[in-house]
Amino acid sequence: MKQAWQAKASGGRAHQTRVRNRIIQHFNPGAPTAEPLNIKYRLGKIRNLGLLKGTWLDCGCADGGYTVAMVDLGVEKAIGVDALEGRIVQARERVHPAVEFLHASAEALPFTEASFDGVLLNEVLEHVVDEVQVLREIHRVLRPRGHLVVLSPNRWFPFEGHGMHIGGHRLGFPPPLLPWLPSRISRRFMYARNYWPHELRDMVCNEGFVIRTADFVWPMFEVFPWLPYPVMREYRKLVPALERIPFIRRFGVSN
Repeated sequence: MKQAWQAKASGGRAHQTRVRNRIIQHFNPGAPTAEPLNIKYRLGKIRNLGLLKGTWLDCGCADGGYTVAMVDLGVEKAIGVDALEGRIVQARERVHPAVEFLHASAEALPFTEASFDGVLLNEVLEHVVDEVQVLREIHRVLRPRGHLVVLSPNRWFPFEGHGMHIGGHRLGFPPPLLPWLPSRISRRFMYARNYWPHELRDMVCNEGFVIRTADFVWPMFEVFPWLPYPVMREYRKLVPALERIPFIRRFGVSN
């Protein structure tokens, strides 16, 4: 049994093709988000579940910040893979005896079956070419009773953090309410996918995973400082309380 820990948390233009009656959207990868507060907050949730042990794959590792941090928090060995070779070059500058970085696509992982105790898919699924193929590959390389941790943009969050495009014009600020529009409309303007909680849950379960825990991840405003610093400082103090409020908690940036 492969288990998924689903964190309902928070490029170039997309183009579409149809495969097996599914719409496949092609997006460029997003910017790395491995900043100290993000790492501490997101990996802290995984550590509190007692999952950070054994051998882990950081799938879509970008510059490797999360990969190294997982080892520092208890993982025995971590391997990071990314589809962009330039990011792997960056990641390899983080020299660590228990960490390895490889240039590879998430749709075709270069590992044998049952290689990992856990896989981190942190703000990656929304950018890949084929989400279903990525989940199938992860299921293949996970050991029995292994864990997949998925964090991807949450459509309850009322701003689109990747920005948007209108024709050839890019809007660099987070447009409000775009995630709440029907997908057939919003995907024409978006630089990455986002998911309602049930969409992400169903996609993961359809590929053989069993949801162990679902949660929401709130923005730390560390990479994209949308608020004045004094406001962000007070907001960060409130995050633990906001996460516990039944209705409010669903407005986290990521599933």
